[in-house]
Amino acid sequence: MTSAGIGTVFDSAATQYAEISPLLWDRIGAATVATAKVEAGDRVLDVCCGAGPSAIPAAQAAGLGGHVDAVDLAGELLAHGRRRAAAEGLQNVRFVQADATTWEGPAYDVVQCVHGVFFLPDMDASVSRLAGLLRPGGRLVVTTWAKGAMEDFGRLFAEAVEHVRQTPAAPPTSRHAVSRIDTEEDLHAWLTARGLTQVTVTRFPLHIPLDAALAWQVVLGSGFRGVLTGLEEPAVEQVRATFGRLLREREMTEQDATSLIGAGTRP
Repeated sequence: MTSAGIGTVFDSAATQYAEISPLLWDRIGAATVATAKVEAGDRVLDVCCGAGPSAIPAAQAAGLGGHVDAVDLAGELLAHGRRRAAAEGLQNVRFVQADATTWEGPAYDVVQCVHGVFFLPDMDASVSRLAGLLRPGGRLVVTTWAKGAMEDFGRLFAEAVEHVRQTPAAPPTSRHAVSRIDTEEDLHAWLTARGLTQVTVTRFPLHIPLDAALAWQVVLGSGFRGVLTGLEEPAVEQVRATFGRLLREREMTEQDATSLIGAGTRP
């Protein structure tokens, strides 16, 4: 999928993304910022920032003397982020619609990306470039799904799509990239290969109760939504109904959203 296509998918997901944030994205974002150890006065770049689940706590931690550049392709998500920052009274964060792969800025103290590196074209080169935006001693923090997280959910959703399409459902385009960095060992090695030192990987366990309504919100408020591209509304409704039935039949009542948070320092 192209960068423009990814932006379009997440623009359409904006409402549901915001609705599920307190259960999912906000909790992962807060854990990422805690691992990044954002301090007062820090300059932070938040890549693939969405509606700000990690940019907002980073701005709170950086304080008035710091600043957060929050960058994403999805304008609707950014609008949610701006409204949230205004409600929090934060004046040290700006949400910018831009391509992270060409972003230029000052030397940052922290560059962070929560569940976004696998959407970047050429993940390796893109993240190596982002590491280059850090000052010496600055910290790069990447959060990704742990092996097994979202997988049962994804398989059941794919089964529902295949039932309606009558053809195999194509997996999300990010799936291969995710699988390269979904263990502590693989994420540690990958960050080290980006030229970082003092690399650590922290597991953030997260399990959320699941019913058919919430499961469908997760589909519509995440990258899974892209799998529905090209389906007419009646077919989408069939997928929703089939997915709900499968969840009940398979007794899936919990969503594994465990993440790995990798951090490293630019020499």
